[in-house]
Amino acid sequence: MYFLMVMALTLASMGMIIKAGILLTKEVIGKNNKDDYIGKALKLALYGIVLGSLSSYLLKSPPLTLMEIMLILKLIFILFLVVTLHEMGHYLAARLFNVSVSTFSVGVGPKLLRFKYSNTDFQFHVIPIMGYVKPDSSNEQGLSPIKKCIFYLAGIVVNIICFFIGLTVFFIQQGQSVYDSFVIVYNKFVSLIPMFYSVIANLELSDVITPEHDLENNIGVYISMANIAQEFWLGFAVLSIMLALFNMIPIPVLDGGRVVLAILGSLFALIGIPKKYINASFTWLLLLGALILYSPIIINNLWATSIDVGMTFPEYLLWMGIILTAIINIQIFLENRRNNNTNPVE
Repeated sequence: MYFLMVMALTLASMGMIIKAGILLTKEVIGKNNKDDYIGKALKLALYGIVLGSLSSYLLKSPPLTLMEIMLILKLIFILFLVVTLHEMGHYLAARLFNVSVSTFSVGVGPKLLRFKYSNTDFQFHVIPIMGYVKPDSSNEQGLSPIKKCIFYLAGIVVNIICFFIGLTVFFIQQGQSVYDSFVIVYNKFVSLIPMFYSVIANLELSDVITPEHDLENNIGVYISMANIAQEFWLGFAVLSIMLALFNMIPIPVLDGGRVVLAILGSLFALIGIPKKYINASFTWLLLLGALILYSPIIINNLWATSIDVGMTFPEYLLWMGIILTAIINIQIFLENRRNNNTNPVE
């Protein structure tokens, strides 16, 4: 039964990647009428790669027991709860400052649930690894620097509160008094912050950019984390503080980085730098932050794939570049031919 499930995941992965290839081919040969074939192809390819990595990990690892599967489902539920509460902090802060929110999204991948409430589109997706709240940009920019910082930090504050609640309840269940439990949690929180940033400060490039950190191995890490879900309140506290500390890193796309940008924006305005230059520079900083955050994931997976196909990393990148260039040139050629055929000859 277990191997049938793995085979089903493998076939689903292959089907999604083949479908993505068909859509991309239709886009290249000009069979696209009005559908967003490229967007659909990228999504299907991403889902297929994730499912393929999961099935590959499950095939190479010992079969998961029913207990392990239940722990993984419990971990996913706790992750949903932690990420939802984080985004709810941003949402409530926005409503407090009369900033309209168009989208409240938790997770990535296919949608599990979608509904509309108070002019906000609430979306919940299959994989609860990230989320976002999309406010009205003009309302957001109209906030004072202090209100902006409160809005950006609201999710982190909610996660820290959840950490204190979850770990305090856990220690109470272990027989500690309420006061002693709170003191223990406070001391752990105080020691965690410098420890976390010490780890971040001492990270080397080889710790981040390595084929051993590809998607398949990361899935294994996430599955091994399921043990913390054995005790609900402990898992809830640990995941809450992990999300809070991660978002405190001052990378522009994360909450901590947005706080830094809000403070810098107010300082730049005070010294007379035109707003259009501030906005343009912050747009580039946000793009740079996204590059810093997501490029290791892409590089590590490409590197691991190059090893699997028996190529060096530069060779693999070269062949990928050649293939992409060929696809682009074919599309340009077919587009030019189609335009020549439709233009009347005088």
